Amino acid sequence: MVAGGTETDRLLIDAVACERRIALIGNDRLSRLWIDRGGPARFDIHLGRVSKILPEMAAAMVALDGVADGLLPFDRVDGPLHEGQWVIVQISRLGFEDKGPKLTGRIAIEGLGMILRPNEQKGGGLIELPRRLKDEDRRASLSALFKGLVAREESITLRSLAIDWDDAALTGELKQLRAVWTQARNALASPAKPVLVFKALSDADQLIERHVMAGGECIVDGADEFVRLRGLLRARGFDDGHLVRHDGARLLFDDQDIEDDIATALQPRVPLPGGGWIAVEQTTALCAIDVNAGGSDADHDQARRAEQVNLRAASEIVRQLQLRNIGGLVVIDPLRMAGKASRDRFETALRDAFGPEMSGAVQFGGFTRLGLFELTRQRGGIALAELMQASRPDPVPTRAAALNTILRFVTRDLRVGQAGRYRLHVAPEMIDTLAPGTTGQQILERAMGMAPELAADETLSRADYRLEKL
Repeated sequence: MVAGGTETDRLLIDAVACERRIALIGNDRLSRLWIDRGGPARFDIHLGRVSKILPEMAAAMVALDGVADGLLPFDRVDGPLHEGQWVIVQISRLGFEDKGPKLTGRIAIEGLGMILRPNEQKGGGLIELPRRLKDEDRRASLSALFKGLVAREESITLRSLAIDWDDAALTGELKQLRAVWTQARNALASPAKPVLVFKALSDADQLIERHVMAGGECIVDGADEFVRLRGLLRARGFDDGHLVRHDGARLLFDDQDIEDDIATALQPRVPLPGGGWIAVEQTTALCAIDVNAGGSDADHDQARRAEQVNLRAASEIVRQLQLRNIGGLVVIDPLRMAGKASRDRFETALRDAFGPEMSGAVQFGGFTRLGLFELTRQRGGIALAELMQASRPDPVPTRAAALNTILRFVTRDLRVGQAGRYRLHVAPEMIDTLAPGTTGQQILERAMGMAPELAADETLSRADYRLEKL
């Protein structure tokens, strides 16, 4: 399980529209949220062409297929670079805002059970087994197997998920990963234009597949996604009893009250359990978080009250950073605390809430002279607000968010209605997103039994619709 989850967590997947929304539930509370609309993924492998050398940044810009030019640092590639050079690169960090992806020339091909590094200039032949594997006999048998398989220029990291796979499954996955590298080298041997060589699993796919393969409970709203995951389990010989299809009249996220959490994560003010609240304001340069005591228990002395509110705020601050997918510089303005011991407890509470992210994704700057607490969090793609809201004085849904809202709500309406002929009224700007041949129309056609008649209605806002039975 990745991203801080455990096998006891529940995973909820809403896959009824053009996007997948994945919610990780821990202790009966939403702890993480992913929205997957396809597109580039971390670990995608490209054949690219160096478009510009940037000596001042010790990096090169590389033209890619279907993605903005990426930044390739000199220290992430072997040998010198020059303009026009063809290179095999991998996305190490997705682009965000107006920045393209960050690239590496040190290729690591990700499989479900292992990671293959096919071009190790130094340290080739290395075999890394999971630390959690304590059975010495099993460690010995796996080491013997891979010593007979791994080439001198390769290295392999075995995932915990695969420690019980049989030799045929391990050998088969290694063969598949090697085939990816062969494809990349063949593309480099006869380059014509930048090309996507290998489409990696998205972060959402990795999360889902590792969760279900580890036996974690997973509830799916969406027939295609349910069938895909059931097929994945059965192909590997795993039981699928923990995989459940949601078939209620309500949508899964409505049924589990997840929609309210998403709405809160798009608002600046978040209430704290036990009183008080935090304000989250995200800008281009940083994210500012203010802790407020309003509405909290006022029976204690002021210093004790401030510390209690700050400690309650710490876990919610981390939760909101993760739900909103906020990275970069974060500046927290907690309630004034009297002494170092209170500040240390606040920092410890933040550290505990981040958990595994403290191993590298999060760095603490500590308290400033003015009593602010600074930290940085590694960016992991597009922030929730950017995905869901267009940048205007009064936030409105992006076109993609509006389309998915319409598809989701129409699907909900039809669950308690009946198939047949319908006329769907939407805002004029949304007509083309539901036109014949689009994924949106295909989803509606499956739900209705036939494609709906579309009508433009200038009185409707972007995410609104009206469904008329014919």
